[in-house]
Amino acid sequence: MKSALLLGDYAHHTWHGLAGVDAQIAEILSDYKIEVCVEYAHLTAERLKAYDFLIDYIDGWSRCGNCDAAGELLSYVAQGGAVLGVHNGIIKHQNPELEQMMGGAFTGHPQHEVLSYAYKTAHPITKGLAPFSIDEEPYQFTLDPLANLTMLLEYTYHDAAYPAAWLRPFGKGKVVYLSPGHDAESFKVEGFRALLRRSAAWCAGDL
Repeated sequence: MKSALLLGDYAHHTWHGLAGVDAQIAEILSDYKIEVCVEYAHLTAERLKAYDFLIDYIDGWSRCGNCDAAGELLSYVAQGGAVLGVHNGIIKHQNPELEQMMGGAFTGHPQHEVLSYAYKTAHPITKGLAPFSIDEEPYQFTLDPLANLTMLLEYTYHDAAYPAAWLRPFGKGKVVYLSPGHDAESFKVEGFRALLRRSAAWCAGDL
């Protein structure tokens, strides 16, 4: 069985803790062995090589992350690893090189509301998946124009379309980012569950 390391926070978080989310992710990705790591400041690229992909749900990077850890994550992906960033996993303002790896920087969000998500690009991740709606935070970003992004999903907010999910190569590795996932309730929506499952399969080389 292939394995993934779920990075996040039970104690050192402001808005997005792992409690409840961890169980949902483990249920959705039951084809993989999921391990949880909250001591991500001490990770090394050598240790990360044991995992087929990472799931980044870190909310406490500003308190618990550091430059050394950022370098190890970058090295892991550049050398052929994969990272699946979910919702707050993109927020790494203290280490903009990680935002560059993810393909964009989080700039903020208006008040959450029910958002409609639609697929943007034909890709093995999106093939046959249906649009869905979630009561979610409308995350907004500045995208890296040099990142060679493949846009997978967008949402509509007040009659305007915004990027919601994408993928990109990074060195020998690959990155997927999904913006839904504010709390455990988001992971109960079947449309998002299907997208998360497909994204994980692509990261693991199963798709």
